[in-house]
Amino acid sequence: MPTYNTTSVSAGSSTSAPLYFDWRLTDCVSPVKDQGQCDACWAFSVIGNIESHLCIYRNQRVVLSEQYLIDCESHKTGCNFTPTSKIYAEIVNLGGVLKEEDYFPYTENIHWCRARCDTQPIPVAGFRKVEANEEIMKECVFQYGPLTAAINSASLHKYKGGIDEPTDGQCPPDSVDHHVLIVGYSEYEDPDTGKRTPYWIIKNSWGTNFGDNGYYYLVRGRNACGITTDVSFSFVK
Repeated sequence: MPTYNTTSVSAGSSTSAPLYFDWRLTDCVSPVKDQGQCDACWAFSVIGNIESHLCIYRNQRVVLSEQYLIDCESHKTGCNFTPTSKIYAEIVNLGGVLKEEDYFPYTENIHWCRARCDTQPIPVAGFRKVEANEEIMKECVFQYGPLTAAINSASLHKYKGGIDEPTDGQCPPDSVDHHVLIVGYSEYEDPDTGKRTPYWIIKNSWGTNFGDNGYYYLVRGRNACGITTDVSFSFVK
């Protein structure tokens, strides 16, 4: 069973990451969910991250509860955008997260915390922030697993498929407002021109009718839509 490599990844360090990598191929990415009208993207990104890391490091394939996080975290973020590092710290304080089957269904709203005393959360040991550098992010995806990330959602609202290459004017990198899950990366070579376009493989939380069955492919290497702004991942016990 894999363990977390605590060696730090820094800019300019030698890379072990292959040219392409996709955690979906390991069956350690949970199905795409739909946040609906509630802007609880932070919960879906964080929960998706923990679900993947439980699969990778503990061989546990579980569906966790976004509604539990929305109801029970002390900041009462609810349907509002918030830095995921704050949420990871709150999860550690809560003792972990509950399985979806041990809590109430997702309702697109915030309620009082309804966790029962006889339900035990799945523990999360902590989290790690990732430096705002796409080479480091690529290495961390390969070494550790999927990453939570914040982006500007302007370009997502127009996305229909393919590799999205928005300009900074179309998708300002300094105005992030949405959280997603980076589950891999790849590179496309145009058969006619030979041009190579590296991109991120991103799991969104707008249901499977969005993009490519719920996924978004964003150009990699130029901080498109602010993808480097708020990146982190969980450590599961």
